[in-house]
Amino acid sequence: MNPNQTPKLTTFLPPSDVELERMVLGAVLLDFKALSRVEGILTSEKFFDARNEAVMESIQTLKNENEPIDILTVTQTLRKRQKLTEAGGAQYVASLTNRVASTANLETWALHLTEMYLKRELSKRAALMAELSLAPENDPFELYNQFSSELTDLIRQNLKGEVSHVSNITPETSHNIEMRERTGISGIPTGIRVIDGVLGGHQPADLIYIAARPGMGKTAYALSVILNIAQKGKPVAFFSLEMSRAQIVYRVASMLSGINAEILAKHRLDRDTKIKYYQTVDELNALPIYIDDNAALSVHELKTRVRTLREKFKVEAVFIDYVQLIAAAKNKTANREQEVSAISRGLKLIAKENNIPVIALAQLSRSLETRGDKRPMLSDLRDSGSLEQDADVVCFLYREDYYNKEAQTNSAEFIIAKHRNGRTGYVPVNFTPETMHYTDIQNKPINNETWEL
Repeated sequence: MNPNQTPKLTTFLPPSDVELERMVLGAVLLDFKALSRVEGILTSEKFFDARNEAVMESIQTLKNENEPIDILTVTQTLRKRQKLTEAGGAQYVASLTNRVASTANLETWALHLTEMYLKRELSKRAALMAELSLAPENDPFELYNQFSSELTDLIRQNLKGEVSHVSNITPETSHNIEMRERTGISGIPTGIRVIDGVLGGHQPADLIYIAARPGMGKTAYALSVILNIAQKGKPVAFFSLEMSRAQIVYRVASMLSGINAEILAKHRLDRDTKIKYYQTVDELNALPIYIDDNAALSVHELKTRVRTLREKFKVEAVFIDYVQLIAAAKNKTANREQEVSAISRGLKLIAKENNIPVIALAQLSRSLETRGDKRPMLSDLRDSGSLEQDADVVCFLYREDYYNKEAQTNSAEFIIAKHRNGRTGYVPVNFTPETMHYTDIQNKPINNETWEL
């Protein structure tokens, strides 16, 4: 707008969406735990309709008193506060849950309500400022200071998240140091000591990519680590966008039992092998492993499912197989690289918001097949350079026998190509093809040694 141009004063209806307000309240009444996902964003003042504002006030009261939140408790609270009529009556409150079937989009709805609330508040302040600025007795500089301060506070109070003083953070870092002193590991241990010696385990809030060519053993590595984590009593989730849950269980059962993975999945078992398998099943059933084999999940769906797993099962690490199979958001103008970039940023947000490591498997481009030395490099990451940019750790798997069938070896290389908070290099690990299991190399001392790339 030209600063010398006088704006035309037009009458607008205050920005609002009463139906959306009802859907938000219905979602909270449907699942009160969902309220924690929009804590700090969703408050009663965000509601334009007086009935909805009164209902939200009662929900906030119940939450502050650590009381359950449902249609009955909200209605009772409204009645106790003599605001049931103001809220449209018991029938109106009961009707709110009829408008929504899921809480999956609650964050998006809450943000839309916040945006409309901010527009209403900005328009009020703009009108007041226009009125006061025309009064001869008012100092323009004082008006500027007053309104700029109010607008800054308004926006800051409605931003998600908060600033922490360093004194609120040092207890966490001290705890990590003490844990390293006791165990040598500050994160979630992979169970492969030579890898833990370099990475210190998978760290909370980190995005870790494990990349390799097809058939190199990415899924085998992920399941090996998942098994190790679960055997330590830590709940872990595996999102398999490629393999079925039955195939995954066959793989893990093979690792536990020592039965050849192909025999277990495809052939009839003799008596002794069958007995060994069913003994393994009892052990496997006791492990806190959660498997989701829904294909073509989007980042948004992953975000919702991870949050549910965190709340319901206290999951401490998430594995995704694999990143290029995650469904991209519908955007006709985006190319594949932009789509993968958006997916990668979304995975990093999932790790940070849930404060858990997210370990995503990734495919490498086939261009490395044309090189003499086929050990992967960061430039081999397929579809997007943002995978490297967003990741805290990027690792590759390489087996010489994959390319040279005459190489009679069970060893593999775990290549650490990017490590935001530590060394890069590679360490030798053991790979057993019969059970598709990654482990430490037997009889090798663990001295945290890495070979330079």
